[in-house]
Amino acid sequence: MTIRRLHVVGAGLAGLAAAVAATRAGTPVVLHEAAGHAGGRCRSFRDETLGRLIDNGTHLVLGANRTTLAYARTVGGIEAMERRPPRFPFRDQASGRGWEMSPLGLAARPLDLLRAAGLPWTGSDETVAARLSATRAYRDLWEPLCVAALNTAAEEASARLFARLLRLALSSGRQALVPWVFPVGLSAALVAPALATLAAHGAELRFRHRLQAVRSGMLEFDDGPLALGENERVVLALPPWALAGMLPGLPVLATRAIVNAHFRLEHPVRLPGDQPFLGLTGGMGQWLALRDDVLSVTVSAADRPAAEPAEQVGARLWREVAAVLGDPDRPQPPTRIMKERRATLLHSPAETRRRPGPLTPLPGMVLAGDWLDSAWPCTIEAAITSGLAAARLALGDRELAFAH
Repeated sequence: MTIRRLHVVGAGLAGLAAAVAATRAGTPVVLHEAAGHAGGRCRSFRDETLGRLIDNGTHLVLGANRTTLAYARTVGGIEAMERRPPRFPFRDQASGRGWEMSPLGLAARPLDLLRAAGLPWTGSDETVAARLSATRAYRDLWEPLCVAALNTAAEEASARLFARLLRLALSSGRQALVPWVFPVGLSAALVAPALATLAAHGAELRFRHRLQAVRSGMLEFDDGPLALGENERVVLALPPWALAGMLPGLPVLATRAIVNAHFRLEHPVRLPGDQPFLGLTGGMGQWLALRDDVLSVTVSAADRPAAEPAEQVGARLWREVAAVLGDPDRPQPPTRIMKERRATLLHSPAETRRRPGPLTPLPGMVLAGDWLDSAWPCTIEAAITSGLAAARLALGDRELAFAH
């Protein structure tokens, strides 16, 4: 059966990926988005406090994220990304000690690496801390990597999911740990080129178009119902809380927050390790990311900081940043605090098992999103991979793919 039209509801990365894959395959696409912009939790905007373009969250893509890189190449956004050497500098904020993680460093610890990658057998209820806290690399590597990748404290995080993530990376070849950054923002690489691709292929973009209900053969939007034809299909690329009450049997999944602080410096600086990012241990912040004169700090598994006043969080994080810059008395510059209270799922063993698949009880409707069952935690790669998989299901085309 030829699909006459695909409706994609939600213009986050999962929805954009589904729409791009479908429209490039020749299927007419209508993209519906409740907000006035695309990108969801992964976009750029101009902040008036800083007078700069910032991202609503700081992200890093690795060479192991093959679907993300293929998507970026397909829409042309790879030109707005920068490949960096496979080195990950770290600094302990309590002692000032610095070190570096690299592929060679990982290879030098084969027993620790095998254990982290799930060998021998990993229990389904085992946490990262329970499995790896006795290893030499736990404090310097496995714990910060777990919090960054899973947005979940190591004491709660699923060791099995963490092990799958490492195996995916290790099986991706020499380029697996090559980091890609976004020197001109997430939207320039992943959002704006996708919208341009959709427009060039004749897709219809409907912003400020909020879905309110779904039923068989029908989408209910805030401006009225949309009846679906026999040859029309739907990808619901919405977070689970947006779908709550619409689909029977959809689980209520626990989430974790991420807090980002953006500081506009007087002038650009260089971070220790000479990369545009720096891992941190021993404090509130876990990663620094530098873009021109804006230095951003990410706090993962941040439910507690997300509940605190923004001024208090900003002051504490600036003290940590000033110490890294070697000037503890430097006054706090203009600051913007971003709180994403439902940034990702809680990647505990129990919650990981509750992630649903893409199928729904409604014929012709499938789900997409980083929160669905996947070998990946809730990441850019999970979102884009899910969008591509949803397009394949909706169109009945298993060969659908992005350019490599």
